[in-house]
Amino acid sequence: MNTPTIYRDLLLEHARHPKNSGRLESPDLQASAFNPLCGDELELTLSLSAGTIQDCKTQVRGCSICQASASMMSEMILAKTLKDAAKTSQIFTESLSKEAEEIPESLELLRPLIALKTHRSRIKCMKLAWDALEDCARQNET
Repeated sequence: MNTPTIYRDLLLEHARHPKNSGRLESPDLQASAFNPLCGDELELTLSLSAGTIQDCKTQVRGCSICQASASMMSEMILAKTLKDAAKTSQIFTESLSKEAEEIPESLELLRPLIALKTHRSRIKCMKLAWDALEDCARQNET
């Protein structure tokens, strides 16, 4: 991989010591996501109060990139509204498909992940937690 060392180190730190790991006992929303390409599995549980994410846990059985992405996402979405978190997910998805190197300021914390977008086979690993988040947002709309 041609990823700068500082990014690689940050990703490894999140993979080895994931933030908000586990499962909420009585979540308001939950979603599972699966990557058939590599076998990654993820469950996201969210606790909401007035539409704002109060707590978030991810349970990941997958590669280090999937684990790091879930950890980074969980930190970013806490205290955001579910709607804002879903919007961040959409912007993240768009940034993974763009050729350009510049990324929106709102995604600066995700730069280490976005730097891996040239490794096309890893995009689904990066997206798994975010897919689960978007699933939760869709559930909440109904």
